[in-house]
Formats: sequence, C-alpha cells, structure tokens
Amino acid sequence: MTTPTSQTVYTESDIINVATEAGRLLLLGGAESFRIEETVEHIGKSLGLPLTCYVTMTAVVVSANNGVQTKLVKARISGFNLQTVDRVNSLSRDLVAGTISPDAFYVAIDDLKQRVVDFPLVVKVLSAGLVAMAPSLIGQGTGLDFMLMFFAVIIGYLCYVMTDRYSKTPYAPEFIGGFGIGLFVLMSHSLLSESSSLSIILGAVMPLVPGLAMTNAIREIIMGDVLSGLVRSINALLVVSSLVTGVWLALEIVNFV
Repeated sequence: MTTPTSQTVYTESDIINVATEAGRLLLLGGAESFRIEETVEHIGKSLGLPLTCYVTMTAVVVSANNGVQTKLVKARISGFNLQTVDRVNSLSRDLVAGTISPDAFYVAIDDLKQRVVDFPLVVKVLSAGLVAMAPSLIGQGTGLDFMLMFFAVIIGYLCYVMTDRYSKTPYAPEFIGGFGIGLFVLMSHSLLSESSSLSIILGAVMPLVPGLAMTNAIREIIMGDVLSGLVRSINALLVVSSLVTGVWLALEIVNFV
C-alpha cells in the first residue's frame, strides 16, 4: 500500500488494496457477507473507483468495474471481533460522509491491519464467567451453582483460548473447552453432591455457543446470500457438536473412573 501523504495520488491498485483489506478485516471480525460487500463498494465509490465485491466465508474478491484489476484475499475465520467490525464501519461511514480524508482512511485501515483491536484476556474471561451465570437467574439456581458455574466457564474459556492459540485443528478449541467444563463440573458434583451439574453445564457452555454466528446465518439467508448463510449454519452446528462431544467425553471418563 502506498504510504499516504497530504499530496498522495492513489492508483487503481491502491484503492482496490485498501478496499479489499477493509473487507478482509470485516470478514475476520464476523460481519455478514452482504454488509461486507456493501461497505467495500461504498469505499470504492468514495475513493473515485466503482468496485464490485463478492464475499464467501473464507475469501473477499474485489474487482474494478471500469478496469481489469481483480484482487482476492483469503481469511481464516476465527470467531468474532465486533470492535474491529465497528471500527471499520465507522471509518467507511466517515469516508462516505467526507468527515475524514482518503489519507486518514488509508492510515487507519493500515493501523487496524497491524494492530488488532481486542479486549484483554482477563476482561474476556471474567465477562464469560458473568454471562454463564445469567441462565441460572431464570432457573433460580443456588448460590453454590452460581459459584461453580462461574469457575467452570473460566476453566472452559481458558481451555478454548489456549487451544485456539496453539492449535490450527478446526473445532478443537470448542471440543477442549466443552471437555474442560464437563470435567470440572462433574468432579465438583462428586465432591458437592447438592450442586446441580446439568444446570451448571448448560450455563457454562453458553459463552462458547455460536449464537451470533447462528443469527448472522439467518440474516444472510433472508438477505439472499443463501450459500454463505448455509455455510455459517453448518459451521455453527459443528461448533455445537464439538462442545457437546467434549462434555460427553468428560462424562464418560468420570463415570468410567
């Protein structure tokens, strides 16, 4: 990408590159396919180059309407980062509205590319623990259930994060996270028999359930992106299956022992 200055004149290649990078960041953040396509095309129009964008679950394809250049970038889907999605969307809206210059837009997108916006691990782990306790409010769980659920999801979420960091095996993080939750809850139940292991497990797996992916899949199908919607749906089902398998394996091991 050309280093922006106040006198920078951007070529067709520069515009395609920055628009594609914005689309890739949105895809990595978990945005819907139709929104990515619209955002990339708005960016191109604002920079003076009409673009056509096509998005799949793992790739962004951008082509100039009045030229011959086309760029394809692949992306490894790895969860959601709504902070990145919000940042790119805000930048694109500001560019369209004219409140930021093309130079500033280039700099901001390049900065997002180099430095992924995310919450600290401690904040995410503690937030997951609090989210897991919410279902027990409906079921009127006991104080012991609340406490065990909080620690169960912390263990499960840490297992998920560590596995995702060091393993490239698809669905392994969800499997290990479910296994960690199941093993902790069942071992705790053997020591504290008054606890409700089923309700604790159901609450503890909630932060790992792909609820946002399911919602996006339905939205994409409704908007006509049937292929992407079906792929997201299948991916979400595989994630849930991995979680359930992990919990089931922990149950079998505890019962065998």
